[in-house]
Parts: sequence; C-alpha cells; structure tokens
Amino acid sequence: MFVNEARNEARELRGFILSICMHNYPHGCSEKLIATTVGENQFDSSPALLRGHIEYLLEKGYVRTEVAEAKHLGISRTLVYITAKGIDLLEGNIQPDPGVLLFQR
Repeated sequence: MFVNEARNEARELRGFILSICMHNYPHGCSEKLIATTVGENQFDSSPALLRGHIEYLLEKGYVRTEVAEAKHLGISRTLVYITAKGIDLLEGNIQPDPGVLLFQR
C-alpha cells in the first residue's frame, strides 16, 4: 500500500470509529464492537491498529474511554464514548481535523 493510501485509510478509519460511537451516543461502544463493525465494513485492521486509532482520537479529545469490569466474572472491557468535541467535529461545528476523514450525511 502506498503511503498516501495508508494515510487516507487511517483518516477514514478514525472518522468511521467516531461515527460508530455517535450512533451509540450517549452510551459507549466496546472495543470489540468497534473491531467487529470495522471488520464487517472491509477495513484492514488489527487490535493494535484499532487501539492506536482510538488513542489518537482520545489524545485529540474526540473520545473518552472507560474500563468496565465484572471482577466476579473475570470480565473487563474498554468502552469508547464520543465527547461533545467529537460530536461537534462530525457535525461540522468546529474546524475540520486533517487527521480525521468525515463522511457526508
């Protein structure tokens, strides 16, 4: 894959992750749900790659994460929530981010 193609796919995937979170707002999306949805939509991804994109969106303030645990069941999940800033980005209320490709509605 060429560098520009990889860069554009990364930008597209970040926008797609935000869109997934927006559809579930105000509830969070598990990383597993995001991974499943991304895979069903023909994106090349891995858990590490998705984690990197979520971290990028977290650092930009577009999402927040929370760990939900059921210790008695031995279950731990990371949930991803879109923030008000992330919603504003998707709705065009703030300046576009060159690192996130937005989908037209």
